[in-house]
Amino acid sequence: MIDSKTGDRVIVHVHEKYGPYIRISNYDDAGALEDVFDDHYYVLYWKASAKEFEMDGGSEYYFGGAADPIKLQAILDEIIFE
Repeated sequence: MIDSKTGDRVIVHVHEKYGPYIRISNYDDAGALEDVFDDHYYVLYWKASAKEFEMDGGSEYYFGGAADPIKLQAILDEIIFE
């Protein structure tokens, strides 16, 4: 997945307490990603505000310590928004 605002590939990071997470910089990408996660991949996540993306409605998505960051990255790499 490419973040439409930044033009950068969305990369899975690992938080030492909360496990894998990603950052999406804008509302449109975040909403579209939630639809794909919910309706196609059935990925469980929780969402938090990202201070620097607040103006554009971006968010951070956390997947929990049991989630596999390599599989999450593979899923994200398959997602293409026009």
